[in-house]
Amino acid sequence: MIAGYLGGVVGRAHGRQMDASTRSRWRSELSRNWSRTLEAPSWLWTSVVELVATHEVGYLTHCRKFAVERAGS
Repeated sequence: MIAGYLGGVVGRAHGRQMDASTRSRWRSELSRNWSRTLEAPSWLWTSVVELVATHEVGYLTHCRKFAVERAGS
């Protein structure tokens, strides 16, 4: 679940920076190296959880700022 969420966030961000040809090669490379096992070291798990938390804080801060600005206009 977390991997899918972060993969979507990172994938969309990277995808926007690529032209169609580069994006196609990148998808092929990811598919070739796909693993269905969950053998992540603990440091990676901790980093992923911290990254998700940081992303959520940024998103919620953005939403709050938008709402406050909207209410003030």
